[in-house]
Amino acid sequence: MMAQASASLQDLIREDFLTCKICYELYMVPKILPCLHSYCQRCLEPLLKDGALHCPECRLKTDTPGGASALKTNFFINSLLELFQLKHKRDLACTICSDAQRTQPATARCLDCKDFLCQTCAQGHCCSRLTLHHKVVKLEQFFAGEHDAELRLLQELCCQDHQQEALRFFCDTCGAPICRDCRMLDHFEHKVVSMASAVQRERPAVEQLIESLGGTIVGISEQEKTVWMAMDMLEAAGKNIKETITKYVEDLSAYLHAQKDAALGELSAFLTLEMERYQQVKEELQNQRDKAISTREFSQRILDVGKDYEILHLEGMIRNRIQELQAYTPQELKRQVPKLTISWDKPTGRSEAALFSLAFPRQQLEADVEADTFEAGNKRPVSLREGFDGDIDSSLDSEEDYCLSSDERVLSTPEASLSPCRRHGLQPVCVCTFEVEQYPSYSKPSISGIAVLPHKDGYLLLDQANEEIRQYNIKGVLQKSIPLLDRDTGFCGISVCGDTLACSSDTYLFFLTLDGKFLRKLWLRGSESSYALASYKDSYVAVSEGTLCSISLYSPSGHCVGRVKPPDYEDGKFLFVAVNAWEEFIVSDFVKKQVLILKKSGQILNVLKGPHSPLSKPFSVCVDALGNIFVVDQFQVIKFSRDGRRGEEILSSQRQRKRPRVITVDLDGRLVLVREDCHVQIFWP
Repeated sequence: MMAQASASLQDLIREDFLTCKICYELYMVPKILPCLHSYCQRCLEPLLKDGALHCPECRLKTDTPGGASALKTNFFINSLLELFQLKHKRDLACTICSDAQRTQPATARCLDCKDFLCQTCAQGHCCSRLTLHHKVVKLEQFFAGEHDAELRLLQELCCQDHQQEALRFFCDTCGAPICRDCRMLDHFEHKVVSMASAVQRERPAVEQLIESLGGTIVGISEQEKTVWMAMDMLEAAGKNIKETITKYVEDLSAYLHAQKDAALGELSAFLTLEMERYQQVKEELQNQRDKAISTREFSQRILDVGKDYEILHLEGMIRNRIQELQAYTPQELKRQVPKLTISWDKPTGRSEAALFSLAFPRQQLEADVEADTFEAGNKRPVSLREGFDGDIDSSLDSEEDYCLSSDERVLSTPEASLSPCRRHGLQPVCVCTFEVEQYPSYSKPSISGIAVLPHKDGYLLLDQANEEIRQYNIKGVLQKSIPLLDRDTGFCGISVCGDTLACSSDTYLFFLTLDGKFLRKLWLRGSESSYALASYKDSYVAVSEGTLCSISLYSPSGHCVGRVKPPDYEDGKFLFVAVNAWEEFIVSDFVKKQVLILKKSGQILNVLKGPHSPLSKPFSVCVDALGNIFVVDQFQVIKFSRDGRRGEEILSSQRQRKRPRVITVDLDGRLVLVREDCHVQIFWP
């Protein structure tokens, strides 16, 4: 038991555990917040604002009317710091016999007296009647941590009022630990018990409270299973609807193509006939014109050079020929131009009515709509229950299917609008949809990042749940899987910089080859649980640093080449980041619910937020070659101009499982979107 306690203590008495996450130095007067995160008192003081502060890690707000000094001191950290500092002292002198003139190096330590002893004093310490039973250990063993558990047991916290007295009692009346002098003075008439008795009394209640969490966890797990089953059922129903709609569109497309071929064939035959008739008339007119020109030229020559008797001899023939030519009447030309009439050419109907109507469970109960078979020109409500055995749980009634914005189901809708921003021009067209497969014995995929492969038509998807990178081509065909090297940490961010692959994991940045071979590993600033990445050409990787509200830039060779920090910008949390061709940084702030456009110098060019912006909770961001900004915001994707002054919703989701998650733009300008259900959709914007 003592060995286990010692091993556990050695895990805690480490510099990284005893380092403040703000100043990255050993704790100085550690203060603990209600969220159980600890920081130096001096580090918390600048964070105070209007009598409150937000935890730099979890953003929990804590009211501190008395300032940082009024927060509880973390005595647990203090005790471990004392052990850490004690064990890291070197060249120690004997505290018994050393003085200003003579210094004896210590070779041992008395755990009871807390004195460092030279060899002579250690021998005498073990022979003295007063210290005969004290435990004296060698300094090597002490520094190696072999006696950490015993040292921890002998540690005592001293009273702040009587600094020579240890806190060994607990006042039930005041609910505070006290020393012997406090008990005899201020707490003489109070109910006082020993510290050990108080702990023994309270321990069962705390243990029972912790144990009760087991039942809560089991209950949540069962509810999670129920939700998963309902999601699978709903997904199967959605798949059936998708296949039905796809089959209908394919049949309708085949019908339209057949109608097109028939109409074009009929038109071609008509044009051929009419053109032949026009050609005959044209040739006849040309022939008559040639005859008239020839007659005029011959007659003029007779008049010019002929003798008198020759003119009189031919005068009758010339007269008859000219009268014959002048009496010619061309064929009557009937101009027959075909006219086109389209039976379905009703722009108003196409812009106001959707071709497909989805009847959700709640709507079915209200309207009791019967499902019909698909026919050309017939609107059909598609039920989520269709083609599905069993009932759908009523808890799913509020869930709606994922789709493009309702206007995108009908191409000809330029006047339709979607609050809060007006649509402009054509909307993205989905050209490919594929699912990230779940292999046998694998966990359900969880895609946390996506990157575009340079010089290739393909994408890299970071599967956080299975700790691997999957490479797909633009048609959704899996090319290969790249296992991640360090599987003890959770990877979350991915980006491609030239021929180097960058991945973030916990507080580290990994550089790999495109085949997944390890190159180097860097330690990132801050203590975030995840770091989003983006690349600027093949120059550097931009790392979003969360609550530090900054962006660090790292070259593929592993050097920090810059830092983007907006001045006087605090209390936010940078999430996703993108870099456009003008080296402007677009970053989403999850806490302040806004998107920033920054220069490399840190200057803020624009802030996209309400009430005039359609943003509510911005998440993933990306940019295209023209500088347009795409933002995933809850159930929608919003497109902004480069300066952020104009925004419009281009995609929307009405269902939690199919809501957009992460987004990017490939080298050809295609918009690549990963949904919550691990389906990937590729759009032409």
